[in-house]
Amino acid sequence: MAQVRLVYYMDVLSSWCLIAEEALSRVRRDYGKKVDVQWRIAALRDPLNYTPEQLAWYYRRTESVTGVRLNPAWLESTADGTGVANLAAEAARTLGCEDDRVRLALARGAMLDGRRTCDRVVAVEVAAAAGSLDRAVLEREMDDPKTTARIREACVEFDAYHVGVRPTFVLTNGIGDTSVLSGCWRYDVLAASIGRLLDDESGYENFMSASPPPTGAH
Repeated sequence: MAQVRLVYYMDVLSSWCLIAEEALSRVRRDYGKKVDVQWRIAALRDPLNYTPEQLAWYYRRTESVTGVRLNPAWLESTADGTGVANLAAEAARTLGCEDDRVRLALARGAMLDGRRTCDRVVAVEVAAAAGSLDRAVLEREMDDPKTTARIREACVEFDAYHVGVRPTFVLTNGIGDTSVLSGCWRYDVLAASIGRLLDDESGYENFMSASPPPTGAH
């Protein structure tokens, strides 16, 4: 049973979210069922209003910090954005792809391979292949207002934290302690927070097993 819930607020075509995926993968591997990982879309503005030159500069800056080289070729004009890729990932989740494979295929397709997964035709092709989905069914789900409503609801949740940076991780343990890590992409930071939450909950459990609470105490 999970002892910590980790809600990962992300945008499919956010470079820093892609960088953070390695840390998230290690969390899954190292903590297993102790941590319940859930991803939710916190959409960036659409269109991004970046020129190709600006995005290339942003990616060089990211590389200078992380050592990861990203491909800016997916963005061709200031009219390009992340909305279609987010919509494809959310629609695929509704169709049973609740894991990471579709959203990662869209992200890596763009930011590593330079494919225009910001374009609907390309996004549908990539998402359908990654999730073994029928393209027509996927497109119908993308066009369903309920899919857009789920993304909007997740964005409202994210906005309530007043942080504004993707990725953001919200971690909560069984005794209600919460850590909000905004802009975090390093495994050691995530692991330290998870470890603290697990230790504190374990401490409560050990105490209460030896000293049951009096009537009315929580």
